[in-house]
Amino acid sequence: MERIPADPALEAQPNFESMAYRGWLNALIDGGATRENAIAQMTEGWRLEHQERIDLWQQQVEEDARELQEHTEHEKAEKEAEEQEERHEAEKKKPKINDFDSETPVADVIIPRPSQYAIQKIKNMEYMELWYFSPDGCREAAITSRSTLDSDDAFGFVKVDGIVSLKMIASFKASQKALQDHDLSWHQFDLAKTSFLIHIEKNGWPEKHQQALALFFTLITNHEHRMCPRGEKTLLRYAGFVCREWHDQLAQNQGFNIGIFNNALYNTLSDDV
Repeated sequence: MERIPADPALEAQPNFESMAYRGWLNALIDGGATRENAIAQMTEGWRLEHQERIDLWQQQVEEDARELQEHTEHEKAEKEAEEQEERHEAEKKKPKINDFDSETPVADVIIPRPSQYAIQKIKNMEYMELWYFSPDGCREAAITSRSTLDSDDAFGFVKVDGIVSLKMIASFKASQKALQDHDLSWHQFDLAKTSFLIHIEKNGWPEKHQQALALFFTLITNHEHRMCPRGEKTLLRYAGFVCREWHDQLAQNQGFNIGIFNNALYNTLSDDV
């Protein structure tokens, strides 16, 4: 439908006796109507057509208002969707903190935290000397962590698989004070293996591997040769060598059950002590 450019209700009734309508008026008179009846017919015809145009105008106004409302609502919905998406993206980027049990107090014992270097090794399920999990290793980690945060070079470049990236120094720097497992005292070893087992559980090591390591350490710490001269020293050598060999073989997909004590290997190490 062709749009009506202006409100017909504002239009005035034409003067049908003017020159503009003289031809139409004369045609009606020639057809037998009196002048008065002809003007009345012309007036009624205009009135009907005028009212029709007023009705069409009203429909047009209502349609325009409806389209405007739909357009406004559509723009509002798009804007709200964009704002919702922005809030969603902002929420994803916000730091998250887990919930806590309001009825649970802190544990009776807090396990000392090893260095970031050791934790990263554990997360990667790689071999790690037990010294890092001993009280001495954790104490060294705390001191190093404080000095690293106070230094100007807390970050450094490291190359992994041919890719150079920026990482915290503490996450890839081994301690110069670290001891090999066989150089630990029996007391250090006993405390460190407990902390080590707790941390591999926290970092989601497979249950099978956890159980094998737990059995391995149980067999070491409860071995009857502990009571023999240099028995503890031999057991520490066995623990250190076997644990490293286990990780090396796992890396080559040739893993063995570390929870099975090899007496033959132990005896050869005993001869070397």
